[in-house]
Amino acid sequence: MKLKTIVLSMLLGSNIAAAHADAIRIKGTITQKVPVSTATKTFGIPKERTIKLLKVELPPSFKNKLAQSAQKTLQSNASTAFLSKNSNLPSATQLDMGEVPVLDQGEHGTCVTFAVTAAMDAILGKGDYISQACSLQLGNYLETNGYEPSGWEGSWGSIVHSQMSKFGIVNKDHEASIGCGGITGYPAHGTAPLSSITPDAYHEISEPLEGIAWSPILDLNDASERYDTNQTLDLVKKSLAQGDGVLLVDFDLGFMGAVGSKNQKFDSWVLTPEIARDVYMNFNPGGHEMIITGYDDKAVAVDDKGRKHKGLLTLRNSWSDEVGDKGNFYMSYDYFKLLVIEAARIRQVYVPGAE
Repeated sequence: MKLKTIVLSMLLGSNIAAAHADAIRIKGTITQKVPVSTATKTFGIPKERTIKLLKVELPPSFKNKLAQSAQKTLQSNASTAFLSKNSNLPSATQLDMGEVPVLDQGEHGTCVTFAVTAAMDAILGKGDYISQACSLQLGNYLETNGYEPSGWEGSWGSIVHSQMSKFGIVNKDHEASIGCGGITGYPAHGTAPLSSITPDAYHEISEPLEGIAWSPILDLNDASERYDTNQTLDLVKKSLAQGDGVLLVDFDLGFMGAVGSKNQKFDSWVLTPEIARDVYMNFNPGGHEMIITGYDDKAVAVDDKGRKHKGLLTLRNSWSDEVGDKGNFYMSYDYFKLLVIEAARIRQVYVPGAE
């Protein structure tokens, strides 16, 4: 099935009051060394790669309510799949990313930009088309002049989408031939560029972003009752489930907190008593943004203690195809419901006059 909608997300528990949402802050990044899943070794030493998560700061009251939510979630049967209120939904749906490859954000905290551009590329149907580097270089200019964060060290999905809607996008051919702010490609390694491109210079090589609409499913700053994350999951499944950014906890457990295994070792985030205890006692979250490409009520991941977790979302990550299940990961419904804080749908819309 071709990709038509994308949902992006980032942290919230089902009983957390929306009034605290505006106190969530991104405070730089967290650097981690992780092994690659292709299991090649150089002189007997496993390969590693450096990735960055977003360092998320939560107010104490938010942490306390999140811990309470973790305990309540574990008191229920965590191995039972979430049953949608909509009986017309299929038990499983898997959407196609088309010709968009698994992307690699490298050593920067740019997961949000990579998730949003990959989702848009899947809808545009032009393969790996939108330049992340040019978007980030324009972000450098906007941040320097007192506007939104550049995206190099994190952002929110709504901010990245708003920038692209306002200023347009640059394709990768123009990125390579003309460049943006002195770079002609995304620098996956080393320090992030300090240079930038002005809006006027960006406008000369950009094109409008047309035919794509963004609508929130769970808005970080929305004080409505949509913070019932059972409803959020139901809406994600109804929209054929796309894209989310979540909080990854327990970096010392499994693979960046992914202690469950579906197709590869530690390719799944599942909610375990050990993770819930860490949420309760010492929660220092790292944020991450991904794309949800599907769900399966009957799929099962087994955690490091042999416990089964039924009901999984399928995620397209931006850590290259060397990690997870060839670049994809999975997440149990209870993990999602506890830790999602931002979710949105990206979909194709009709543009009058377009071919």
